[in-house]
Amino acid sequence: MASTLVERHDGLVTVTFNRPEKKNALNAENWGDLDRILTEVAVNPEDRALLLTGAGGNFSSGADLSPGGNTSGLTGHGRQPILHEMRIVGEIINRLHRLPKPTLAAVDGVCVGVALGLALACDLVVASEQARFCEVFARRGLALDGGTSWTLPRHVGLRRAKQIAFFGDIVEAGDALAWGMVNEVVPADDLPKVAAAWGRRLAAGPTTTLSLIKRQLDASGSLTFEQAVEDEARSQHIAYTTKDMAEGIRSFLERRDPRFTGS
Repeated sequence: MASTLVERHDGLVTVTFNRPEKKNALNAENWGDLDRILTEVAVNPEDRALLLTGAGGNFSSGADLSPGGNTSGLTGHGRQPILHEMRIVGEIINRLHRLPKPTLAAVDGVCVGVALGLALACDLVVASEQARFCEVFARRGLALDGGTSWTLPRHVGLRRAKQIAFFGDIVEAGDALAWGMVNEVVPADDLPKVAAAWGRRLAAGPTTTLSLIKRQLDASGSLTFEQAVEDEARSQHIAYTTKDMAEGIRSFLERRDPRFTGS
C-alpha cells in the first residue's frame, strides 16, 4: 500500500498521507513522495493548486519515530546526523511554503509536530471539529522544527506561540480557529467536501496573479510600506501581461464569471 496517495483533477493536486494504522506518521517514503510532488507541481502548468490531507480520520501524528519506522533514516537518505536529516526536512517544507501556487491543508484528527509545520506552511488551513493540534516537541525534549519557530508566532502571536510550544498541550479546533492557526472549522463529515471546494476554487483562479499575491503577503512582514507599494507596482505590471488579467476585465464587461486558464 502506498504511503502517499496523489490525485489530480481539474488543476487540483490532492496529496493524502496514507498510513492510517500509524495515524499517518511520516516516514521516509512520505518525505520522498512530497519532495517529488513539490518539484512536479512547481513546474507543471496543469497543476494549479495543492491540497494536503490525511487518510483514516487524521492529518498526521508527525515523524515516525517508532523502532523500524524509518530503517533508511528519517528521509530515506540513509542514517546520518540529525542535523542533516532536519535540513532535508526543512528544505522540503520551505519549498512547500514558497511554492508559486496556492496551497491548502485539510486537517482532521491529529496534526502534531512536524505535521503541524506542514499545515502551517500552507497558505490556507481548513479543519474539522475533531482536529487537534500540538507542538509536542518540548514534551519529548526536542526543539521546534518543521518551520514552526517561524510560522507559529506569525499566526498566533509570540506569547501564544510560547504557551503552545512550552507546554505542548493539545489545541482543540475551536481554539485553533480563535487563535489564528486555521481559517475555518467545519463538521468532520463536511471536511472533504469543503476542502475540495476550496481547492477547486484555488485551482480555477488566475495562477500567476495568485502567485504574485502570495509572494506579496508572505514578504509583508519584512518590508517597509514604501517597499511594499513599490513591489505592488512591479507585481501589477507583471499581472497586466497575463491572459488571465485580460479575461478578468473581459468577463467584468460581459457580466459573467471569469474563466481563467492560469496563463
